[in-house]
Amino acid sequence: MDSYHNLIVKVLDNFRHLKFDKKHAWHLTLVTLYCSIVEYSDTILKLNKEDKSIGLPLIARGLLEAYVDLKNLSEDKAYGYNLEVNYLAEWLKVAKEAGTLKNPFLKDIGEAKEFGEQVEEWESELVKMKENGANKLNQFQKFDLAGMTDEYRSIYNFLCAHSHNNKRSLFERFFVLNEDKTDFKLEMFRESETGENQEYLDIGEEYLMLSSQIIHRVLETGLESEFKNT
Repeated sequence: MDSYHNLIVKVLDNFRHLKFDKKHAWHLTLVTLYCSIVEYSDTILKLNKEDKSIGLPLIARGLLEAYVDLKNLSEDKAYGYNLEVNYLAEWLKVAKEAGTLKNPFLKDIGEAKEFGEQVEEWESELVKMKENGANKLNQFQKFDLAGMTDEYRSIYNFLCAHSHNNKRSLFERFFVLNEDKTDFKLEMFRESETGENQEYLDIGEEYLMLSSQIIHRVLETGLESEFKNT
């Protein structure tokens, strides 16, 4: 944990060197993805310190997804159009539901004065994006583009099991077997054993390290070598 903490300190100390163009969508998306990874990392450390381990895989999953987007975007600016398609498609999904005026949680959106105009704008933008070859990508496609299908089928699978409350994760979390494994008890707020959460710390540290290399390389600070394992 000390090395992860020290890495975050180094990351924050070097933020002053990250100079980017506020009017450049590529820069803005890269930097905000990196900021997400940094904040996810801080949250992982705090949850681990307080032994709130049920939240660790959920945060680690968000961090890993942000890293995949960061990696893909750093290698291909056009990937940003795919992210834009995802953004528009999700808003239009909500807009379609709000337009029926049957969902009480979307009532205010559907009744907003500018609602119709906004939907038309989103639809027009989505058509343009798709005409230019951009597509809505699922997580496997994103990991595949990043050359991380092995990670998708292993690390990411385990993290998603916790996010989706999969039976596998529920048993792991709450079932405590007796010594001869003939019976069990349910236990909430169980204290983590030494090293039990290390996998989440390792995931966070590894991808914060790699993300830092990427952002400093792309923004040409000359400091990417500061974020390599020694």
